[in-house]
Amino acid sequence: MVLATGLAAGCGVPADGGPQAIARRDLPPDLLDPNPGSSTTLPESAGTTTVPVYLLEETAEGIRLVAVDREVTQATIPNERLAALFGGATSAEAERGISSAIPADTVLLDVTTDEETREVMVDLSEDIGLVQGEALAQAFAQIVYTATEPAAGGYRQVRFSVDGEPTAVLDGDLVEQDRPVTRADYRDTLAPLG
Repeated sequence: MVLATGLAAGCGVPADGGPQAIARRDLPPDLLDPNPGSSTTLPESAGTTTVPVYLLEETAEGIRLVAVDREVTQATIPNERLAALFGGATSAEAERGISSAIPADTVLLDVTTDEETREVMVDLSEDIGLVQGEALAQAFAQIVYTATEPAAGGYRQVRFSVDGEPTAVLDGDLVEQDRPVTRADYRDTLAPLG
């Protein structure tokens, strides 16, 4: 029994009284950079591509769409781009005044595409209805611009449904549209500057 107790005690991890300093020579080189960049651009990982998704920024001209970088593994289809969009703004972006009109509880239920009509079909949870009016139009604009980014497969229009049921959407002029919407529906009021 004494032997078993001694062996068990020898296998334990000693408890430290507090945090321990790591020697400078043991730190990764990128942590030692004396001039770290201030960019919020995400570094590309193996097998991923940096793509733009569209959030919102308040400008002198009002709320406008702004492209921010995200990492995806499949850059030529809108699915992952839209999933990344639904993640919202990073804390660094939020500090710069960048936000999203898409309610945080909204779930991207499904994304399908039609090659013949160059259309993206986006199915959302009913939580998209937590915003109304201008904010709802801004949320739809974010989704439309992200889904129809030219390098995302060349899709030109987006049709929406909520919990599997087709739904009308607000365009940039706050007019309800029962048809698929395009970037042109948001160009006058929300299009990115530049």
